[in-house]
Amino acid sequence: MNPSHPSADDVLARVRRAGGRMTASRRAVVEALLAGGHHVTADEIVARVSRDHPEVHRSTVYRTLERLETIGVITHVHLGHGPSTFHLADPPHHHAVCASCGAVVEVPWDALDDLAAELHAKHGFELSPQHFALSGLCTACRHTE
Repeated sequence: MNPSHPSADDVLARVRRAGGRMTASRRAVVEALLAGGHHVTADEIVARVSRDHPEVHRSTVYRTLERLETIGVITHVHLGHGPSTFHLADPPHHHAVCASCGAVVEVPWDALDDLAAELHAKHGFELSPQHFALSGLCTACRHTE
């Protein structure tokens, strides 16, 4: 299997290794998360779970997302002015979002290391950018202006 596209069983194995229980509701949330692509909102996950598993309550989906984030299986990011989106935590990465077309670029985790070191050395500031996207223009939009 492609490591960038784990199965629900792979993700649930990580949950078990972190001390979490494997429940039908958690499986439904993980499957909905994986089916949604790289970055999906909680409401998109709720809609998928409700469609396929109407017995799973909305609050259960939100609690499951919170638990998955607490144990490091998923993380959330604010990609702009809309709601937070969720994605698998591995591999860790940052996000850059085009302010014109909304394209999302996954940026390698170490891309901000020099900036983080400089902020720390010069200002004593500890950078924590993992939950927010960098904003700018993608190549296509830069060339159309």
